[in-house]
Amino acid sequence: MFEKFLHQTPFFRLTMSLLAGIIFQLYFPVLRDSIPVILFSVFFLILLFTILKLSRNYTLNKIWGVLVSLLLFFSGMQLVSFKQQNVYDFGNSEHLIIATVIEQAQEKENSIKTTLQIDYFQDSLIWQRSKSKVLCYFQKDSSSLNLNLGDQIIAKTFLNEIVHSGNPYTFNYKEYLKYQEIYTQCYIKSDLYQVIANNKGSKIRILSNKTRQHLLEIYQKNQITGNEFAVLAALTLGYKSELTPELKESFSTSGAMHILAVSGLHVGIIFIILCKLLFFLQKTNYGRIPQSLIIIFVLFFYAFLTGLSDSVLRATIMFTFISIGRMFTRQMNIYNSISASAFLLLVINPYSIMNVGFQLSYAAVISIVFFQSKIYSMLNVNNQILDYIWQLVSVAIAAQLGTFPITIYYFDQFPLYFILSNILIIPLATIVVYGAIILFVFSFSGTLSVIISKVLNLVTFILNKSVDFIEQLPFSKLDQLRIDLNSMYILLILIISVSFFMITKRLRFLKSALVVMLMLVIYNISLSYLKTQKAILTIHNIKGISAINFIENKRAYFTCNSDMEMIKKDIEYQIEPLWKEFDLEQNDITLLKPTESIQYFTFRTKRIVQLRTDSIGDFIPKQKLKVDYLVLSENIKIKISKLNEYFEFEKIIFDTSNSYYTINQWKNECIKNNISFYDVLGKGAFIEYL
Repeated sequence: MFEKFLHQTPFFRLTMSLLAGIIFQLYFPVLRDSIPVILFSVFFLILLFTILKLSRNYTLNKIWGVLVSLLLFFSGMQLVSFKQQNVYDFGNSEHLIIATVIEQAQEKENSIKTTLQIDYFQDSLIWQRSKSKVLCYFQKDSSSLNLNLGDQIIAKTFLNEIVHSGNPYTFNYKEYLKYQEIYTQCYIKSDLYQVIANNKGSKIRILSNKTRQHLLEIYQKNQITGNEFAVLAALTLGYKSELTPELKESFSTSGAMHILAVSGLHVGIIFIILCKLLFFLQKTNYGRIPQSLIIIFVLFFYAFLTGLSDSVLRATIMFTFISIGRMFTRQMNIYNSISASAFLLLVINPYSIMNVGFQLSYAAVISIVFFQSKIYSMLNVNNQILDYIWQLVSVAIAAQLGTFPITIYYFDQFPLYFILSNILIIPLATIVVYGAIILFVFSFSGTLSVIISKVLNLVTFILNKSVDFIEQLPFSKLDQLRIDLNSMYILLILIISVSFFMITKRLRFLKSALVVMLMLVIYNISLSYLKTQKAILTIHNIKGISAINFIENKRAYFTCNSDMEMIKKDIEYQIEPLWKEFDLEQNDITLLKPTESIQYFTFRTKRIVQLRTDSIGDFIPKQKLKVDYLVLSENIKIKISKLNEYFEFEKIIFDTSNSYYTINQWKNECIKNNISFYDVLGKGAFIEYL
């Protein structure tokens, strides 16, 4: 059965080989210099097999197949290697740069955020070419508010490496940006840059952005405002800047977040509309080609209108391959078309596999294709309306079966009312897409556009209220569902085992599924037990704050030099993930009030002293106090050499309540006196398991 599937889906085999090479190189970049030699050798052997026609022999044909798989495996490694080598270290120093705005600027509370591509930079008075991307924050003023895609600037700024806070179990923003090929960030003051040119870079993207801005203005001219404008702009044009955190949370909790990112759902709606409009062409052999070409053209035009974002291009390419398959055969293998689209996207950008949108898109589509018909056939509904609802339910269940391990791993939550959400919101979202198309077509007519926009605004309002209703329902989501990467893989293997059992009806696959399920239970019980045995000391990396966590025996002891309410967001994003990982509730956490000057902690075998004010002179022990770690906080004015008079210590730790200037002074003194130190601000959170 599986061999038949592989025979019918050649691109599945090719994609799996390429993907294996990409993943191997991402996690084990050990053969970087040898890959081209290996690639050439494998290619030479394949060429030899082809010339000598050795692949016609049954046994040698299998060897030829292995060689092709190896060629793609090492090609995947090489694609990643190219990306890994194309990184320039700007050395955290000041540079004069000429750069182009390659992402539409977003207004933040105190700055303007965008992405720049450095065209040239000055290094030792010499101008050098570059293609490095930089995450950039401009000082907020009238000039930066008017920055547009394609604007070229000359600026003087410090180019700093993006660093991860190192706080345990927090979102790794550095890694997230790395897979977008952004390794550097900068802040540019108003008087240190000047726009020197416009419409630089990709002309198609610039035109696409201007077209989208024009369509957004049509909404605004027709009095569509507030949350309705925010949702309509995101749903139809992929413009998310107007979405508030509250709106995002509502859609996430209700299980409807996917409709706010123009992707497979939206492109699928357009695809279905086009198939229905052009149904008459499908009836003839010659009609399938023009039908498919028209569909492909319209899909790419829609991607153009929505700003050519990665998610919409991914979905467009996927449906393009499905259209190509339909063009050449009536009995198209959809798995082969999906695999072909993934193959192309991975060749274009091997880092795509690390994008959660890519993972969810392909998991959802494959899951829907495989499970939906089987779920739908379980119930025979005669009523047309009920049958339509059952179709929506079967699609929702099928999509969740393939995506829930990935969703829980990345987002730590699961929407319980996803079925209700799909029944209510998918039809409304479809009407909104139809309505938006009609509004754009008749935007020239004042009277018609007003009528259409009022209907569109009303439907969007109902959609928003439906989302709010679902969010307010009791137990609308399960949260704090933390699973690690291993658990996610085990869950996916479980789903695959069940899928094979459904296809083959062979008992061995059911047994495999039960074994995998048992593995998952044992693994998670083991993890829970290890957490109770584990103790962890963490000095957190939160700029301007001194925060120390002690976790032992399912309890946390936390000390901080700032009011908890004042740093609520820092607690939520930088500290709570650690508490959640250890399954700690609020009553499991004890707050230790910081003292005026010196604080002494004993944690298992470690003795820690924290010095936070300048009154250490009042502390004169009769003999040196033996400690493991000295934590210096709040820019305490003391010479490192002076500490040797009072303490015998293993290491000095500078926490993030100190300034860069003070830390650098201490570091120089430590280096001079051969004293071991740890800089939390520079290296990330200090973590020690005991």
